[in-house]
Amino acid sequence: MDALEGPGGSSWVVAWRGYGWSREPRLHFRQGEEGVTTHYAGWKYDVMDVTMGYCVGTRPPPSCLILLLLKLLATVSQGLPGTGPLGFHFTHSIYNASVYENSAARTYVNSQSRMGITLIDLSWDIKYRIVSGDEEGFFKAEEVIIADFCFLRIRTKGGNSAILNREIQDNYLLIVKGSVRGEDLEAWTKVNIQVLDMNDLRPLFSPTTYSVTIAESTPLRTSVAQVTATDADIGSNGEFYYYFKNKVDLFSVHPTSGVISLSGRLNYDEKNRYDLEILAVDRGMKLYGNNGVSSTAKLYVHIERINEHAPTVHVVSHIPFSLDKEPVYAVVTVDDLDEGANGEIESVSIVAGDPLDQFFLAKEGKWMNEYRIKERKQVDWESFPYGYNLTLQAKDKGSPQKFSAVKIVHIANPRRDTVPVKFEKETYDVSISEFSPPGVVVAIVKLNPEPLDVEYKLSPGEDAPYFRINPRSGLIVTAQPLNTIKKEVYKLVVTNKEGDLKAQVIISIEDANDHTPEFQQPLYDASVNESVPVGTSVLMVSASDKDKGENGYITYSIASLNLLPFAINQFTGVISTTEELDFESSPETYRFIVRASDWGSPYRHESEVNVTIRIGNVNDNSPLFEKVACQGVISYDFPVGAHITAVSAIDIDELELVKYKIISGNELGFFYLNPDSGVLQLKKSLMNSGIKNGNFALRITATDGENFADPMSVNISVLHGKVSSKSFSCRETRVAQKLAEKLLIKAKANGKLNLEDGFLDFYSVNRQGPHFDKSFPSDVAVKENLPVGANILKIKAYDADSGFNGKVLFTISDGNTDSCFNIDMETGQLKVLLPMDREHRDLYLLNITIYDLGNPQKSSWRLLTVNVEDANDNSPIFLQDSYSVNILESSSIGTEIIQVEARDKDLGSNGEVTYSVLTDTQQFAINSSTGIVYVADQLDRESKANYSLKIEARDKAESGQQLFSVVTLKVFLDDVNDCSPAFIPSSYNVKVLEDLPVGTVIAWLETHDPDLGLGGQVRYSLVNDYNGRFEIDKASGAIRLSKELDYEKQQFYNLTVRAKDKGRPVSLSSVSFVEVEVVDVNENLHTPYFPDFAVVGSVKENSRVGTSVLQVTAHDEDPGRDGEIQYSIRDGSGLGRFNIDDESGVISTADILDRETTGSYWLTVYATDRGVVPLYSTIEVYIEIEDVNDNAPLTSEPIYYPAVMENSPKDVSVIQIQAEDPDSSSNEKLTYRITSGNPQNFFAINIKTGLITTTSRKLDREQQAEHFLEVTVTDGGFSPKQSTIWVVVQVLDENDNKPQFPEKVYQIKLPERDRKKRGEPIYRAFAFDRDEGPNAEISYSIVDGNDDGKFFIDPKTGMVSSRKQFTAGSYDILTIKAVDNGRPQKSSTARLHIEWIKKPPPSPLPLTFDEPFYNFTVMESDRVTEIVGVVSVQPANTPLWFDIVGGKHAREMFYILQTACGQNCSTEGTLSANTFAKIQLSNLPFTGFFF
Repeated sequence: MDALEGPGGSSWVVAWRGYGWSREPRLHFRQGEEGVTTHYAGWKYDVMDVTMGYCVGTRPPPSCLILLLLKLLATVSQGLPGTGPLGFHFTHSIYNASVYENSAARTYVNSQSRMGITLIDLSWDIKYRIVSGDEEGFFKAEEVIIADFCFLRIRTKGGNSAILNREIQDNYLLIVKGSVRGEDLEAWTKVNIQVLDMNDLRPLFSPTTYSVTIAESTPLRTSVAQVTATDADIGSNGEFYYYFKNKVDLFSVHPTSGVISLSGRLNYDEKNRYDLEILAVDRGMKLYGNNGVSSTAKLYVHIERINEHAPTVHVVSHIPFSLDKEPVYAVVTVDDLDEGANGEIESVSIVAGDPLDQFFLAKEGKWMNEYRIKERKQVDWESFPYGYNLTLQAKDKGSPQKFSAVKIVHIANPRRDTVPVKFEKETYDVSISEFSPPGVVVAIVKLNPEPLDVEYKLSPGEDAPYFRINPRSGLIVTAQPLNTIKKEVYKLVVTNKEGDLKAQVIISIEDANDHTPEFQQPLYDASVNESVPVGTSVLMVSASDKDKGENGYITYSIASLNLLPFAINQFTGVISTTEELDFESSPETYRFIVRASDWGSPYRHESEVNVTIRIGNVNDNSPLFEKVACQGVISYDFPVGAHITAVSAIDIDELELVKYKIISGNELGFFYLNPDSGVLQLKKSLMNSGIKNGNFALRITATDGENFADPMSVNISVLHGKVSSKSFSCRETRVAQKLAEKLLIKAKANGKLNLEDGFLDFYSVNRQGPHFDKSFPSDVAVKENLPVGANILKIKAYDADSGFNGKVLFTISDGNTDSCFNIDMETGQLKVLLPMDREHRDLYLLNITIYDLGNPQKSSWRLLTVNVEDANDNSPIFLQDSYSVNILESSSIGTEIIQVEARDKDLGSNGEVTYSVLTDTQQFAINSSTGIVYVADQLDRESKANYSLKIEARDKAESGQQLFSVVTLKVFLDDVNDCSPAFIPSSYNVKVLEDLPVGTVIAWLETHDPDLGLGGQVRYSLVNDYNGRFEIDKASGAIRLSKELDYEKQQFYNLTVRAKDKGRPVSLSSVSFVEVEVVDVNENLHTPYFPDFAVVGSVKENSRVGTSVLQVTAHDEDPGRDGEIQYSIRDGSGLGRFNIDDESGVISTADILDRETTGSYWLTVYATDRGVVPLYSTIEVYIEIEDVNDNAPLTSEPIYYPAVMENSPKDVSVIQIQAEDPDSSSNEKLTYRITSGNPQNFFAINIKTGLITTTSRKLDREQQAEHFLEVTVTDGGFSPKQSTIWVVVQVLDENDNKPQFPEKVYQIKLPERDRKKRGEPIYRAFAFDRDEGPNAEISYSIVDGNDDGKFFIDPKTGMVSSRKQFTAGSYDILTIKAVDNGRPQKSSTARLHIEWIKKPPPSPLPLTFDEPFYNFTVMESDRVTEIVGVVSVQPANTPLWFDIVGGKHAREMFYILQTACGQNCSTEGTLSANTFAKIQLSNLPFTGFFF
């Protein structure tokens, strides 16, 4: 790389590489920042690149410049192409031209630029010759001279020359030589001829046969195949279209890519193979009027059912019951989404996890593909304590066969989590008194854990008859008196229901007979419901004997003359029923005596007690219809609201009113049954109801609020015509007669009991019976959660007798049904024996019996009602584990969809249930009281198809923690056809080429309909098809062309398309618009042509804009728009100077033309047609500009600025005006004269040459520094024109003025100074000089009065300052000299008188200027010493000194006049104690600002 210095001192970098030439210009000169680029010769040296760039920094050494010059000269000496001496060269080093293949002979090539050489010398006779590049001899070079240009014209040869064929060779590079006949002038250029394509070949398929296989389930628009054809032509000539030979609906072919897509639904059963023929048509065929097709391809599309989906396995585990004969461990279901054999399941097998082959899959169940995992043999659970992990896999019958993903199911060990059941104790040791009557609590035995279906039994044995056990609670009580045999120990064996678990109970008997049995109550009063079963304990009378052993055993008996439906347990005192009770037919109250006797020795003790048992009426009878099986007829025109018939039922209990209800047969709602009266009426008309069956079978029931009557039937037949009013018949049930018979039996029984009321037994010597204390309550409330052993109530009783006769014993003789209570026989303390459950039983009517030990023993009993109060120990329980409901998505707000119900066994607020929805949703809500779930907001299945709601049921416990339970409600929305198909996008814009073949899919419509089923299936249709020009596929939405388009006839089509779903009962639709824009295709066959390749014209300069120059005309043989021509100027030296009318071709001026600027212009005019692909041709236009006298003389400069010394002598040359006239006729006839600015004749001008000189008048710069001369130059044309210029003559200074002081003598007064003020300014004495430059530069010095050196002066500013101390009364006189810097130097002097005075006393008042700001205006032309302004100060009559304290420049420019000084003077000048001071200019050259 070499560097050299470029023009203007810029640096260059030159890089050289390699050797050899090529065609592109690559030698560039780039100059600095100006961006000048020169393409030298237009050629590139192939391997050698010469690159010059701006180099910043160093200048190249001279050796680099020499080296570069040598290399450039060597290159030029080799003869670069396109160059020649004296400007003889082609306009470009290479031209680009074109010609169509198959062109006829003598066809000229077309070039966008002028090919040829500009004639520098019009006498040149130029010849062109092709020297290389045309070995076949296709071309010939010709020369045509127009004006100053010799055109190079190249054409095809005639005769037997071969025809150009682009497919063989598409480019020719010709080297053309130009030479001047008779002279040694030569130039070379290159012409690159591009052979343009003609549509002379047709497309060909390769291959010609295609075959594909696709699945029946292939989605619409899927590309299934692609055919391929090729055309050797290029550009639009090589373009072609694919289309089907015959109309095809299920498939579409892309016209340019050949991709075959599916446009319809396939059905294997209808057709499993399609043979399609695809044609390829050249787009140019339409232009040339030939529809011939080059080749045809065949596509075979095979349809097959593809086994698309693999089976899916679903498993539900199951824990079998231990007693199942064939336990099922899991239920397996298999699904396959395929159809036919592909969707059938061949087998499901266990592929892993069962090494011992203990399980198998049995195909059974109500579903087709349901299997159950069972055991093949006894499962070895001990070897697999954690169960089995079985791996399942299913396979279908498809082809190819598909297997499901493996599914692992865990078979749990059913024995792993089982806790062994056993009695809490193996042996129970208890002891009881021998006087214990039947029913005395012996022991409670329990299994742990206790099964739900527990049942305790006493094994048969010697001692077993003496005891009985509550099979549910395990409570063992005495079954009979124990004093019948003398045994001290009883042994019982208790077993469970199966008998495999046992426990031993050892009962020790304690003997004593020192007490008379005593009833715990003086009398017993109990109530029992009539509905209790036989053997139900009504109450328990209890007497106690404190004796041990047999002495303490007590037995009970009932003393009554009449037969009673009751019996008493002689050991426990429990009175129970012996036959069924009936309130309606039996006495309402039974009164009898119960006797308690001990087995003591030597005597027995007895006591008696009165017992009253009241029979309670319960609602134990269902209502009974008086008539049943009713049937009758009514007419179709039976009036609405009219009485049809009436039903009647009787409730024997008479507790509740009977209500009536239709339970079935009225689904259509035609009938209404009055719930109170039982009257059946017609609710809505039968006319026009559309019912086909005229029979109604109504089933009606009656209820008393708890029990329902057996339904009766009412059969109604609807007939045409009149019907008899007595048309209903029923069967009698004789209910009323049966009720009367029961009432008669009840009356007789009451009469017998009344006879015995007055009977009393007075045989006992025990005169006084025991009595309950008055504090004995009639009822007591007990919380159900009271713990076992807790005290409930202490019952108090007394007996007036003494000894055994007065000893009172307590017992619960009856009512302790669930063994929940026990009473202490001695103390009467009532306690909790077993946990209570109010929900099981909420009231116990305990017969508390008290006994004395008299003989006979007397007793008394009282009924103690134990009300088990509710404790909040039960959560609300939903009636179902989960709920699900299906509703329509169109359900309106408020629609009730389901009622969930939870029940709480607790009472009161503990059992009141309130409902709420825990799930955060706006769509649903629940009635907190009824549990009815209803719609709370608009539903939309398309947004959300189902909801899983968590419903909470919570009790209203007022104290303690509230209990709750949660259930899942799944709401499934059933689809309603509420969504119209939505087009995506909402409208379509399609551009379609006008020559697309018929059958081409121009658009695919797409819609979205979120509805399900038929509501989501969309069909498409065209509202307008423009006379069958378009068609649409109903299923796929593909819009096809059904007729050819023609851009020239219609450019736009606005199709209205409708998408409609198949919803029922109403289908929805939507409309969209498809805007089809027909795109014009290139039908432009012929290029516009000019009759000549160049024309010549002329126009005078200064012609007005728009002047017509000439007209060019081109021709085009195409019809219509393709033959319409537009003209334009796109190139040439006259670009922008001329316009052309785009329609007529008239060329006119676009600007004022000036021959003196440009004498001629070349224009390149284009003639372009209006085709889609425009074609054009060019013509060269030469325009010559004719001259007129339109230019005034022009000087070399618009203004001249000469200079001349003042005081110059006569005929000194000042400047010469140089002018010329662009017009050829008047250029040498110019005259000069001074027309202004020379009134005193300081200057003279030569009329011919324009030379300005001085005259005898002397110039004085101080009087006038510049002279402005107006010079007029006039030409000698027919209509003379002139121009005026200014000559500004500057007079140069000569040192002809000396410095001047404004005053000759300056007198100032200053206060005395001490040593501290040494060096302070005293006064500034300045001078000025009217000269300028160095002649006006002044220096100051003290030349007299400063012998002792007390003062010094600044030589530049003239400021005098002190060096020493000055005392009042002293006086100094200084002589100051001012000298300029001119040659020769000039000077002047002035005197400064200084009087030193005493310092004035300080002013008592502060000094203030009259104004805070002063604004003074100074003109630039003001002279030195002129007054600028006045400042004033208050108070007056005070000695003052003023200083200018602004910037240095301000102090130099201004001063204060000394004559303004009264008593004293300041350091700046002569400011005194007066109240004002004048500020004056101190220096003439004022160029700054005063601050």
